[in-house]
Amino acid sequence: MRKICILLILGCISFSLTYAADTVFDFESGSLEGWTVLNQGGGVSVSQEDKYAGSYSVKMVSDASGEDYWSVQLETPSIATKTSHLYKISFWAKAIGGGGVIRLSTESAYQLTDEGGNADRQYLPELNIGGNWAQYTYQDVYGSALRAGGSSMKLRIDAGKIPGKTYFIDNIEIIDLTPDLEEEEFVNTIPLAKEHSKFLGNIIANNVRPNFDTYWNQITPENAGKWGSVEYTRGNMNWSALDLAYNHAKAKGYKFRFHTFVWGSQEPSWISSLSQAEQKAEMEEFMTLVAQRYPAIDYIDVVNEPLHQPSNIRQAIGGDGTTGWDWIVWSFRKARQLFPNSKLHINDYGIINDPNAARRYVEIVKILQKENLIDGIGIQCHEFNLNWTSVATMRNVLGILAATGLPVYVTELDISGNPAGDEDSQYLMYREKFPVLWEHESVAGVTLWGYVSGATWKTGTGIVESNGTERKAMKWLRSYMASEASKVPNKFYETSNIGILQSPKFEIYPNPASDFLTVKGKTVEKIEVFDAFGKKISVNFKDEMVDIRSLSEGLYLLVVDNKEGIFTGKFLKK
Repeated sequence: MRKICILLILGCISFSLTYAADTVFDFESGSLEGWTVLNQGGGVSVSQEDKYAGSYSVKMVSDASGEDYWSVQLETPSIATKTSHLYKISFWAKAIGGGGVIRLSTESAYQLTDEGGNADRQYLPELNIGGNWAQYTYQDVYGSALRAGGSSMKLRIDAGKIPGKTYFIDNIEIIDLTPDLEEEEFVNTIPLAKEHSKFLGNIIANNVRPNFDTYWNQITPENAGKWGSVEYTRGNMNWSALDLAYNHAKAKGYKFRFHTFVWGSQEPSWISSLSQAEQKAEMEEFMTLVAQRYPAIDYIDVVNEPLHQPSNIRQAIGGDGTTGWDWIVWSFRKARQLFPNSKLHINDYGIINDPNAARRYVEIVKILQKENLIDGIGIQCHEFNLNWTSVATMRNVLGILAATGLPVYVTELDISGNPAGDEDSQYLMYREKFPVLWEHESVAGVTLWGYVSGATWKTGTGIVESNGTERKAMKWLRSYMASEASKVPNKFYETSNIGILQSPKFEIYPNPASDFLTVKGKTVEKIEVFDAFGKKISVNFKDEMVDIRSLSEGLYLLVVDNKEGIFTGKFLKK
C-alpha cells in the first residue's frame, strides 16, 4: 500500500516541496504475496492472533535452537527509493513475554548508507523488543541519518537472535524525508541577496557571464589578483582580468574583494632567485601598484592560507619573529598603510571542519587585533572540507571565530555532493549546510567559488549548467534567498553604500543618490569626487548641495575638507 504524497508550502518560497510516496506494509491483504521467507525458523505467517491495527500482523517464531539473526528471516518486496534521499524506517512490534531482539538489514551492501554516502548500513543496530506493542524507529543510526544508495532496496527482518521467541510485527513504514523540487515559479529576486543584510557573491575569471548579475552582488577575481597572474614575468604587469572584475563591481555598486597578496602558492617563480631584500621590495611594489590602480577596494585577503600554504618569502618580510607570525604582522601593517579605507582580512581553508585549526587561526587573529590591523576573518569552505563536515562542527567553529568580535566571511564556498556532481546529493548538502553559514549573525557575507558546471575549480561544484539550466541546488538556493528564512540579522551590517554617511563633522545624504548629495556640517572648504579608478571628477557644490547629475551610475569616493580635517566616504550614483 502507498500513501499519497504530501505537499508543503514554506513561507514565501516560490516552489512546492513534494515528498515521494512513502511505503507502508500493513499486511491487511491477509497474505505475504511479494514477500520472501528466507529462513523459516519456527514459523513465519500472516496472523490474526495479535495485531497493532487492522485485522492482520505478521507472526515470526525463532528456531528453538538457533541463536543467529538470520535463523528466522523475512524479506520485503522491492521498495522504490531515490538515490541520496534520506529515509526513516519504523515498525510496530511486540515479543511474547518480552525480552526479544530484532534487527533490520538490507538485501545487499550500500542499499542504505550513512548521510555522507561513505559508510555501509546493511546491518542496522539490534532493537530490544518488549512485551507490549510499541513503535521502533531507525532514523539517527550511529550518529547519522540513513541515505538511499540507489533506486531500490529490500529490507530483511532478522528475528532469530533469541531462541524460541515469538514476535508480532505490524505497520512497517519507509518514509522519504527529502523533498523534491517541483512547479517552480518566477520570483523577482535579482540578485539573490537583494534587500538582505549581507551579500551573496561569486568569482569572475576572464569574462562576466550574462547571468552573473541575476544571482550575485559581490565579486572576487578568481585568479586575476594573484601575484603570479599579474606579474608572471618580472616587471611585466597584466591587469586585464583584474580590471574586468573590479570595473564590473564598481559599475554595479557591488562589494569587491581583492584576492590576494601574501600566499605561498601562485607566487611568481622568479621571486625565489632574488635576495630577501629584493623579495621584500618586490612585494611592496606589487601592493603599491594595486593601491594606485584600484583605490576603492572593499575587502583585501592580505594573507592567504597561512596555516597551509605560508608565503615562500616570509623570511624576507619578518619571518617568525617574536610573535611567531611576524611575517603576517608586516603584511597587515603594509596593507593598512597603503589601503586605509579597505577592510583587511585573513583567509584560509581547513577551518570550518576543524575546531583545533580554528583555534590556531584565532591565535593569529588576536596578534593582529593588538595593533588593530585586521577587520575580518575569511574561511574558504571548499567541498573537500564542507562535504564531510557535520552541522554541529560547523556551528562550533563559527562560534570560535565569532568570539573574536570580528565579522566572518565565507570566501570560497563550493559543494559537490557525493559522488561529485550528483545532483540530488549536492542539493541536499546545500539545503543542510548553506543556512548554517548564512544565518549565523557573525557571518557578514558569503562568496561562492564559481557556479557554472564545467567552469569551476573543483569538479561537480557547479549549480547552473553551461546552457543556463539551473540544477536543484540553485533552484533551492534561489527560493531560499526569496524566503523570509534568509532575511537574517548581520550584526556587522555595513551601510557604506546605503543610507547616510556620517562623521563627527559632516552628514551626507541621500545615499544612493541620483541628482544631488546634501552635505551638512561645519564650514566646508573643499569637496572632491573620485571615480572607482581614482580619477577626479568635476562637480558643483553650492548651498550644501553637490550636483551629481552628470555622473554615470556607479560607486564614487567623496572627500570633504575643512580646517579640522578630511572625511572620506563612498556613495552610489543610481
